[in-house]
Amino acid sequence: MLRARPLAPLAAGFVAGIALTLIPGAGIPLVIAGIVASVLSIRRRHPALLAVLGLGLGAARQLAVDDAPPKRTAMDMVEGRVEGPPRIYRSLADPRGEVSLDPARDREEDGSFVVDGVQVRYFRQHLPLLGGERIRVWGRIGPPKPATNPGQFDYARYLRRQGIHHVVTLQRFEILEGPTAPYRIRAWVRSLFDRGMRPEVGAFLASITIGGREPVPDDLRLSLQQSGTAHLIAISGQNLVIVMMTLWVVLTLLGLRGRLLTLLLLVLLGLYTLLTGLEVSVVRSYLMMAAFFGADLAWRKRDALSALSLAALVLCAIDPGQVLDVGFQLSFAAVLGLAFLAPLFHAFSAGGGPVWNRIRTAMGVSLAAWLATAPVILADFNLLTPGIVLNNLLIVPLLSAEFVVGVAHLAFAPLGLGAGTGTAAEILFDVTRAVSGLVTTIPFSHVYAPAAPPALIAAYYAALAAWAVWCRRTRERWWKTAAVVFVVAPLGITGLLTRRALDAPFLAILDVGRGSCAYLEWPDGRNIMVDCGSLNARDPGASIAAPYLWSRGVTQLDTLVLTHPDADHVNGADSVLRLLKVRRIVVTRAFEGRSWPPGVEVVTIEREKDPVRRGDLEFLGPPVWEKFARPTPPNETSIVLRAAGVLFPGDIEERGVEELLTLPDVRARWLVMPHHGKLFRQHEEFVRRVSPESILVSAPEGYYSPKVVDALPLPPRITGREGAIEIHLK
Repeated sequence: MLRARPLAPLAAGFVAGIALTLIPGAGIPLVIAGIVASVLSIRRRHPALLAVLGLGLGAARQLAVDDAPPKRTAMDMVEGRVEGPPRIYRSLADPRGEVSLDPARDREEDGSFVVDGVQVRYFRQHLPLLGGERIRVWGRIGPPKPATNPGQFDYARYLRRQGIHHVVTLQRFEILEGPTAPYRIRAWVRSLFDRGMRPEVGAFLASITIGGREPVPDDLRLSLQQSGTAHLIAISGQNLVIVMMTLWVVLTLLGLRGRLLTLLLLVLLGLYTLLTGLEVSVVRSYLMMAAFFGADLAWRKRDALSALSLAALVLCAIDPGQVLDVGFQLSFAAVLGLAFLAPLFHAFSAGGGPVWNRIRTAMGVSLAAWLATAPVILADFNLLTPGIVLNNLLIVPLLSAEFVVGVAHLAFAPLGLGAGTGTAAEILFDVTRAVSGLVTTIPFSHVYAPAAPPALIAAYYAALAAWAVWCRRTRERWWKTAAVVFVVAPLGITGLLTRRALDAPFLAILDVGRGSCAYLEWPDGRNIMVDCGSLNARDPGASIAAPYLWSRGVTQLDTLVLTHPDADHVNGADSVLRLLKVRRIVVTRAFEGRSWPPGVEVVTIEREKDPVRRGDLEFLGPPVWEKFARPTPPNETSIVLRAAGVLFPGDIEERGVEELLTLPDVRARWLVMPHHGKLFRQHEEFVRRVSPESILVSAPEGYYSPKVVDALPLPPRITGREGAIEIHLK
């Protein structure tokens, strides 16, 4: 099979060569191997030689990448064209998080755009940018902050792969030239979705038709993620397929056939790709289609594997960083699954009438795509979606119908006839929202889990490939179908393989910027988290705490302690409760009236005189006088916890410290400084009484008090300097 498709081994080797060259010292040997293979392949074009040649070419391409960022001053001015419309992360005008797109309304937004290789971030303002404008931007420029916690998504690395080495927080800007014609057209098309439908529906339709960059409602985004269908709300290959099929029907009805039909299809699809703002996923899909259907124009036989290989070669030759992009990995893995696995499932369930044939085709496609992409999704999103087959059967038709209605709305709205399509879009939107939320409540429809180790992922794909080859060579059906269980099994035991064994208690103070989040685990597996909040991260539970625990193979918490209700200690707690199995929450009376998830035990701590003991946890606060309802700042009501020799004093200040020092014993081997190391009157006496062997501060540089830090009897460890602080408490 590979002898007839020389591009396949060449492309596989090219992609692997780029990836392997990221390992220090691997590039030059791969290039040498590629040169040797190129000489040998002159006499014999063997797939193995082509693969090695691809390795060398991929390594050479990666070695040619210049990662050196351009030099810029700390305070600088950037001038250039805006690369596409701004990407809006959050609209602040609507407290529910739903966007408002009324152009006459001055709204506040958080977002970003790119100018001259610099990402410009802005907060709480609305920018009248469409894309393509030439502007000047002033602000403080610096490199993006790398990930400082294990398991955390490295956004700085992601930006570097996009060719962005600097970020600037917008202070002011000046528009020198207006938007270019393509972006004016795109903005006009986008404005059509503001007619005849609710704002959030218009934003949603823009996302699935032309690649709008507004956020969709949080509940819908979350339910689509958990159902495994979140990719459908971003412009992708499926959108291009629907557009292609629509155009094919129209052009066929107009009497076009043969190569003229193919050529016109490719031209129109190319214009649609431009309309989406050249989103990478759409460009990827267009290249695949162009390679596949373009075979007609070259008088060659169409072949999906050759088309896929050509697209991979072109994309990675232009941008080697695509190899590490999760979108690239998911796109190509899904297409390979559809090409080689879907026909097997279709054959296994042969028989029945037309309705069954359509159902089995849809189920086969869903299962094939899921099997091919599950390890990638698990590695990048810590999510398994076993219910995806059912979810696709329900949600894909709804979103496909929504897409068709959106395209129809673009035709009718300019004529003033968009009321009907707008109403239909709203109904479909509401049904999609309800159905996607419902399917995620089905037991085991989705599971958050640790990522599988690379060796296990490699074994998974090797087993899947061997299973596919075996199925093609034998006639038995049900035994082959049952073999899928053995292929999927490695993903099910991921947690067992990645959980780290401990010989002593383990402490981690995570770097959440201006906030607090600590994790403590005992050798027998018992664990607690103390606080989870940040004023820098919008959702530290989802972006920092949960990924960190998953990286350690942890999927459940015995206890979550929330010391007090300030946002910098609790604004990530909801995500921790959603993403991890939490048995118990420990809070104070300050949390009264707050609702908690069902099935979670809620314990309210009050200390009357002596410390309260609960197993290995010793609660030295909140203070005794807090219950007498004196006027008390929230920080002073913090829970003070001592466990495994570590003292967690929350945000207590002078009054809380004074109360704590009335206890006969406040000693601890490891001390987390109160209130992020800020100044309080008794700081020297407090540290002397605790008598710690190590002092820890959860704060960025400049957030703690130098007077406090300089007076400490030993140098502290500070998250703003080290990132996550991990200690084995021996």
